[in-house]
Amino acid sequence: MADIKQDLKTLSKYLDVSGIKINVNCETKAPTLSLNGTTVTGLSSIATYLAKTAGRRDLIGGNDAVERALIAQWLEYRVTEIDSCHGEKDISTVLKELNTYLSTRTYFVGDHFTLPDMLLAFGLHSAISGLTHQEKEKFGHLSRWFDNIQSLEGVLQHQPRAYFIKNLIYAGVQC
Repeated sequence: MADIKQDLKTLSKYLDVSGIKINVNCETKAPTLSLNGTTVTGLSSIATYLAKTAGRRDLIGGNDAVERALIAQWLEYRVTEIDSCHGEKDISTVLKELNTYLSTRTYFVGDHFTLPDMLLAFGLHSAISGLTHQEKEKFGHLSRWFDNIQSLEGVLQHQPRAYFIKNLIYAGVQC
């Protein structure tokens, strides 16, 4: 669904971390980052490294162990669920699950924007952009969250904006 290499480049630009070179392993399709002879592999590991390098502990949970665990959970979700979607049925299942989760939340972890919000938005962009307005209404909580995230300066800088209608236009559609 998403271009992990581009997502990590966008994240590094957002965090103002320069001088990094991200590659993708041809066999495993996993992103890699070489650091002074050491290789860091995986979306979650590289994203966490970039946030720490930028001094953005607010994005990775700071000193709160529960928040850090939830952030790790949602970063893993991005890789295991979103990036492994193969077809409309998989995508629909993920969108329904996330819509339900967001029915009582503004962000995925806690009460503020964190790394999972950014990386999940990257991973979901093409699916959400491809929805009709009626389908976006069906996933109202997810649409609200996505619209909020894309309105944050610099977050979805390499993606075209997804458009949402604020008023319900289809009778009988419920979130």
